[in-house]
This record gives sequence, C-alpha cells and structure tokens, in this order.
Amino acid sequence: MRCAKYKISLFLSLFIPIYGYISSKAEILSFFTVNSKILMSLRKSSNQRTSFRVIKALVLLFSGFFLLNCTRQQDEETARSGRMTLAVDRQLSDIARSQAELFSRYYPKTRLTVMPVSSNNTLKLLLDRSVRAALIDGETDTAEDLFFAEKKLQFRREPIALDAIVCVVNSRNPAKTISIEELEMFFSGTAKKGITPLIEDDYRLHSLLAVKLGKKRKDLRAGVCGGNKELLMRVSADKNAFALLFRSSLQRTLDEMAITSIKAPSHTRILSLSRKSGDIQSYLPTQQNMFEGGYPLVTTLYYVYYIGDALATGFGAWLGSSGQKAFERSYFAPYQLVERTIILK
Repeated sequence: MRCAKYKISLFLSLFIPIYGYISSKAEILSFFTVNSKILMSLRKSSNQRTSFRVIKALVLLFSGFFLLNCTRQQDEETARSGRMTLAVDRQLSDIARSQAELFSRYYPKTRLTVMPVSSNNTLKLLLDRSVRAALIDGETDTAEDLFFAEKKLQFRREPIALDAIVCVVNSRNPAKTISIEELEMFFSGTAKKGITPLIEDDYRLHSLLAVKLGKKRKDLRAGVCGGNKELLMRVSADKNAFALLFRSSLQRTLDEMAITSIKAPSHTRILSLSRKSGDIQSYLPTQQNMFEGGYPLVTTLYYVYYIGDALATGFGAWLGSSGQKAFERSYFAPYQLVERTIILK
C-alpha cells in the first residue's frame, strides 16, 4: 500500500494542486466530479479543447490504474491476512475454532473456517487441495508417510499440543489402575473371559493404539460403537467394560450431552495408567502428567500445511507461540511451556 500511496501522491502533486484537501477515495471521486464540470465549461472554448481531452484522458487513466492497484493490494495474502479453510479431526473442532477466533481477533483481516471430519479424511482433504491446512491427533501412519514420499509433497508438520488415550470403566469395576501390558491382553483377545473391551470408532486412534501396544491394526479385538455417547452408555451399564478413547473425545462428548440435556453417564470413571504390571506408580491424564511424560498414552497434536503457504504458515506460528495459552486453558496440554511476563513494582 505504501507504493500505491506514493504513486497517488506523485500524480496529484503534478496535476492537482489542491490534493492536500482530499483525504479519502470518496473525496477523490467527488473532486474528479466537480472538476469534470469545470472542464466541461472549458470545453465550450474551442481554443481549450485539446487541453480538456488531455486532462480527461489523464484522469481516466489514473482512475483505472488506482482501482486496479487497490484490487491487487486487497487480493494479496500474507501471514496475517486472507481466507483459509482448515480440516480437523472431529474431536479437535472446539479447540480449533477457539484458536481461529483468537487469531482473527488479533489479525482482523483473516478469516479461518474450521471443517471437522473423521480422522481418516483429514489429510485426504489436504492432499486433494480441498483445504490448505489440517489439524490431526497423533502421528501419521506408515501408509500416509509412504504416500507423501511417493507424491513428493512439500508438507510441514508442526507439533502444537498434547492429548491422551484414556481408559474409561464402570464405577463398580474393582480395578483401580491398569497397565499397558494388561491393555495389550484386553485388546488382543488374550484376556480372561468376562472382559468387554470397547474402543472409539476413530481411524487414527486405532493406528496409535496398535503402535503403543506393539500390534497391527488388524490384530486389535474390541467392540466398536456407533458413537461415543453409545460407548459411554455401554460402559455405564457394564461393570466389566474397558473402553479406550481420546481424552478430548471424552470431554467433547460429555459437553455435548450436557448441552442437549442428555443425562451424562454417572457410573463411569477414568482409570490411572502404569507402564508395567506391578508398578507402584500410576498416572491420571492430567495436564501436568501429560506434559511431563508420566502418563504412558500421550498423543501429539500436529498442524500440517504446505510449505510456502503464507497464511497457513502464519497460523502455524500462532499455534506454536501465543496459541499455547489457549491449549493450557483447555483439556489439552501445551506442547511447550507458556511464556509469562512478571512485572515487579
């Protein structure tokens, strides 16, 4: 815009002596209208026809150049201006919208649209250019990494926050804690009879769990519910049920049930988790335990975008800096310590 202002100033200083009285585009247009009437009166004089035509041509030329230049300036996108659609794993929609709104408050020239989808479609939308960035819960799997490598796509993947996989049981279940080893038995079909393993219907959760348990996705043995509300209701009714889901999914489901006046299941609780059977110390998925690495089933939120995309890069920089405060105020854990300024009087 500085360049455009310089060109306007230069032109007006040469052809319009009273430019100092004009302070806006509306005034410029008004000025041209008034002076056009004056020029029309000059047109009556035959000895000034040539001058009138020259000035009129210059005015028209300048007006066209001015409007074209302004349009180009408005269309230019930067790291802090423009429009962008962001695909996110469904359980991340609330925090993504919150971050997008905060970003737009700081930079009013931005408009970010959040598109929640199932986790098996998040990166697909990014790959076919339907969106310009994606927010996923957990690592990409082997198939996705191979596809990226084959296509030679220039992606950047930034870690921005932490989530967790939690084990929810019926409040009448006698278990007080559970280990990774026990989960491996429950979800591979080798546990004692009577156990009811359940799992959230989420592609990325299944991939992450298989890696954590040292299994393949096809080897997991668990009941899959149509939705998390159904999953929680089943746990609430079965004291032998052990259900795994993202902590963010659990909280989002409970919030949705509260908003829709659906009675939240009262007979459920989260088990603390240890790495090995017999360990004295077990951990709940609190922000501190997630951040410090005590809780064994922590997952990482990644922001994925094309290298060279200005606005996508700008939003990623926000998520990794100022956006960490929003993660700290949520049920996620920030990926890095939030900087604070202490003013000593």
